[in-house]
Amino acid sequence: MVTQFDERALRGRRGGSRGEAKRRTILEAAVRVIGTGGLASVTHRAVADAAGVPLGSMTYYFRDRDELIDETMSYAVEIEKERMTQILASVGDAPITVDRSVELLTETFLDKSIADPMYDLALFEMFMEATRNPALRAKTMAWSDLIAGIIDQVLPPTDAELPRDMAIQIVGALIDGLMLESASNRELTLEQLSAHLRAAIVRLVA
Repeated sequence: MVTQFDERALRGRRGGSRGEAKRRTILEAAVRVIGTGGLASVTHRAVADAAGVPLGSMTYYFRDRDELIDETMSYAVEIEKERMTQILASVGDAPITVDRSVELLTETFLDKSIADPMYDLALFEMFMEATRNPALRAKTMAWSDLIAGIIDQVLPPTDAELPRDMAIQIVGALIDGLMLESASNRELTLEQLSAHLRAAIVRLVA
């Protein structure tokens, strides 16, 4: 019997590398559609138009709209995870200073949010949808755990009177707020966003 996972893998292999490239083109376009118009704007036709592919390609690779959205969210998470992992590969064993922490967190989260917020907006849409759709909560929890791990890796030792996980959550919530502020209002420069982050970290470190 072919499982749902096997079916997805089979669809990804159709046409070999060309088929996989087209599938990624569709998923990339779907991220843009979500980031621009929200989940409500996602239809096979809208994504096909954005990707520049025939409408028939949509049902060739994705069984229905729900599967398209589910795989788009997984794709967005994976792309962002790869990007952040590459940035953090430069972190060595030397102690992390406040300056280095702010630099890494700015590059990992805020710089990208200023330059191209579409992935951020798509992920925010995923979190909003998870408030209504419990099926997405495994993805949002895994993403939150990933972000917490990144912050823990680059945050200097925090005040002993403040639980470490609470300090991490505070920084994570601030980053989310700054990213949303940047994507929605675009009033703060990257330097101002980074300064807000520094102000919080200085008060949290030991």
